[in-house]
Amino acid sequence: MPIQMWHTPDCPQYVIMRINWEAGSRRIKEQDTWAKEVFQSAHERLKQAAAAIPPGTAAQPFVDALAELVQAQADTTGFVVLHKWVEILERHFPPQLPDPDHTTE
Repeated sequence: MPIQMWHTPDCPQYVIMRINWEAGSRRIKEQDTWAKEVFQSAHERLKQAAAAIPPGTAAQPFVDALAELVQAQADTTGFVVLHKWVEILERHFPPQLPDPDHTTE
């Protein structure tokens, strides 16, 4: 059941809520600014680390998928949408096809 609450402009609870809203908004803006400044250099470090891993290791599909997901994020101004995640993961971790020589009894 929805409840509606009214506050007078000098209500201490309302003042505290406003302060918290403004502080939260400021923190989000600061985090977003920081992330935009640091993303490119962090992305470059990831690409360098991925290139240093020898091909054919067990970690290779994970490294390739992570690098591609981060690149997809770099290519967008918002979030990488779910269907793009699935395309990338399916490419690096394809479903196992049934073994035609395997029979169940």
